[in-house]
Amino acid sequence: MCSRLVLMTVVALLSVIETSISLADSESDIKSGNNTRLQSTASKFFQLEYTKPDLSFCNAQICVDSDNDGQRELLFASRKTKKLQMLRASDGTVIWSKKLAGSQQSISAYDLNGDGKIEILYTVSSPGRLYVLDHTGNMLRQWDSSDFKLGNSAVIVDADGDGQLDGLFGSRSKYLLRLNMADLKLSERRAGWAQCGCHTTAMDVDRDGRWDFFAGSGDDSRGKKGVLHRIDPITLKSLWSYKTNDNASSADPVLVDIDNDGQVEIIKSVDNYARDDAHDAIYAFETNGTLLWKVPDLSGEDSPNVADLDGDGEMEIVGMTFQNEVYCLDAKGHIKWRRNLRPELKHQNSHAYLTPILCDINGDQKMEILALTNGKYFDNTQKFSNKKTRANGIVYALSAEGEILDRFDVGGPRYWGDAYVCNLDEDPFLELVITGSGGLDVIETRGFGANTEHFQRRRNYQRLNVVPWAYEDSYFIYRGAKKGVVNLTDNLVLNKQVGKYRSTGMFTTELLTLPPNGRFNKLNYAVRTPNQTSIEVNILDQTGKTIRSHVSSGSQLKIDEPVQLEFIFLTTDQSYTPILDSYSLSFNLKEDEIK
Repeated sequence: MCSRLVLMTVVALLSVIETSISLADSESDIKSGNNTRLQSTASKFFQLEYTKPDLSFCNAQICVDSDNDGQRELLFASRKTKKLQMLRASDGTVIWSKKLAGSQQSISAYDLNGDGKIEILYTVSSPGRLYVLDHTGNMLRQWDSSDFKLGNSAVIVDADGDGQLDGLFGSRSKYLLRLNMADLKLSERRAGWAQCGCHTTAMDVDRDGRWDFFAGSGDDSRGKKGVLHRIDPITLKSLWSYKTNDNASSADPVLVDIDNDGQVEIIKSVDNYARDDAHDAIYAFETNGTLLWKVPDLSGEDSPNVADLDGDGEMEIVGMTFQNEVYCLDAKGHIKWRRNLRPELKHQNSHAYLTPILCDINGDQKMEILALTNGKYFDNTQKFSNKKTRANGIVYALSAEGEILDRFDVGGPRYWGDAYVCNLDEDPFLELVITGSGGLDVIETRGFGANTEHFQRRRNYQRLNVVPWAYEDSYFIYRGAKKGVVNLTDNLVLNKQVGKYRSTGMFTTELLTLPPNGRFNKLNYAVRTPNQTSIEVNILDQTGKTIRSHVSSGSQLKIDEPVQLEFIFLTTDQSYTPILDSYSLSFNLKEDEIK
């Protein structure tokens, strides 16, 4: 029997014999605030690693190696305690804790000044403020938005091409804002803006060397119907707008090529805060604002995720309604299937918030659907609000066809607001990190993925998805060493000196590791090489020694050790630069190669 099957069988047997114990089944359990590893239900693909209980709406959006010691940390924020804490990702141990004014809204991490060290960006409400801290918790600077809530994590890019990072924020009821991240000085502000949980999406959609921003503004609770905008990155003015006649401020615009025409489209959810379901729908647009289609009666607060789930070359669009119903659409908006996972909550006014995550859950090198279900919203630091409407958080694994593969009840009431999958510890399996009302839950899956960090919600369709068994990058804004190259937009180009491009430059990835018995099997990359320019691609071992040189895109590999990818940029005409758009390095298990 192959090693993967042996490993999965052992883990499944251990899960079955574990005692079923209710976790956080009473207010006193949650109020203790102690981490616990108790597991509530037997499961094939899920195992609870630990929980950090919290009555309030809490958040742990990032998992990074903040001090470059090889161990990863979570940043955890609680509206109950008003504290931002760094936790050891593997077990939830508190490393440091800092009390800050305001209720948590978002957390993200960036190297803002290029010194190789991570800075933490933390936004809050009451007051609507941005805090910037170093990895030890020291306050570096802060900025007040002049609104009561700064509700979404920043888009951090060089918006105007001046070599300095900008931060794009939306406040709850007043402004769209662009800050200079070096000193937090206001560069541009647009009034009349209402942006709640929606994260602005950024991509160079037409490849003209300029960022394109997309976001929704306005919702029923503020008396202004929602509008989807494409926004100029410099002036923040709308290039076009589309009136949705409902809440447009909570769901991200998702940018992805749904029809294989080489151009991305926009997928956007519009929801029902005012309960006027006539307008609730999933929309598809061209990036010029042309409406392609809409599917009504799919009321959800988070836009769907998009991927080729079944490997047939066609994209599937997967989301979930407030009522815990998972749906799958094809690229033309036709419903392929719908499945209600929590019919028992039909009359309890449930409010499932999160869209399903698409990733490998069971180690089969395919994408499954990870659906996170819960009951009605609660956020009360003294006691649970209306115990009759609270419901346990239950995680489901679904196949591409909507078949339930597994179900895991965390054993206590939850209202989940943020989730992602990432490798937290030294084992090869992906962990699911979920936060919201009820606390932080860290759940190990049986799936594999790239051993990479999680800095923020991605700004395209990859915001939550993890492509099975591959290292991919199409942004180049987190890890890796750059010498003589810079980000133009979501790509890399040669840096300029005195108005001309340098003749050479280099980008080298971080060390890319393998699961046990793994093997790198294929490298793909996308480059543009105009007028006497080129990009040479080499593969290095962990010491930096070249083990493969001049590797072509699409090359088949058989490499059994950790590697770095080296991209060497060259031009003999300094009026032009080569462009690196993306790469993908896939891996498998050695026994899978034996047919």
